[in-house]
Amino acid sequence: MSQMVPLFKKELIESWRNFKFAAIVIVFSIIGILSPFTALILPDILGMVMDDSGVTVDIPESTSLDSYMQFFSNMNQMGLVIFVIVFGSILTHEFTRNTLVNLVTKGLKRTYVIVVKASFLMLVWTVGYVISALVAYAYTIYYWDEPVDHLLLAFSMTWLYGLFIISLILLASTLFTNSFIAVLFSVVAVVIVMLMAGIHPDIAKYLPQYLIGNNVGLLAGEIAAGDVVWPMVITAAVSLVFILLAVIRFKKVPMN
Repeated sequence: MSQMVPLFKKELIESWRNFKFAAIVIVFSIIGILSPFTALILPDILGMVMDDSGVTVDIPESTSLDSYMQFFSNMNQMGLVIFVIVFGSILTHEFTRNTLVNLVTKGLKRTYVIVVKASFLMLVWTVGYVISALVAYAYTIYYWDEPVDHLLLAFSMTWLYGLFIISLILLASTLFTNSFIAVLFSVVAVVIVMLMAGIHPDIAKYLPQYLIGNNVGLLAGEIAAGDVVWPMVITAAVSLVFILLAVIRFKKVPMN
């Protein structure tokens, strides 16, 4: 623990100085603000477009469900992508700058490096995501004041998927220590594989990808709360396994 606390402080200070932590908070806050606002004005925009084109269509008023649909669409795509791009090099840049060599040779346990990196990424993701979700919720209640069922569970699905992506980043970083691009492609490759495997319905309901594909379905009542239990358990288990594999692999990475 005496080694982990200074290392964690180092991550905090460094991320604050390079503006990465603040950037995530700002971008995620913008997502939280814009998602309800976009849902609110979208019917008016579509109405003006239809009027200009001479087409008469009855466009229904937006609802709170539309707001959450916008939020999850933005967060599950743009938010996660930005997070990976900003923090995907959290371990590889240590190798390119050789900043870990002196620390490891002086007795720093390699396990602590992965544990601290994982804890820090989870902190950044959780803080940014919770702020974004709270902002989106507040604006949605302000504009519509329409309650929806299982909202907290729907929010938790994307949060847990983010932890899975963090574990994947760390595992890929121990495999491709000097290449952020390789880490990025690894994450993309795993997501593509899950999308392809998810074509089969019997497989899809057990994949992590199921979580970010059914937030709105859960809110709309298209799936039951019990339907997300297994994918959440599996996602949490796989994330833990990836972290353990990252620790094992990192112990074998040469430091020179």
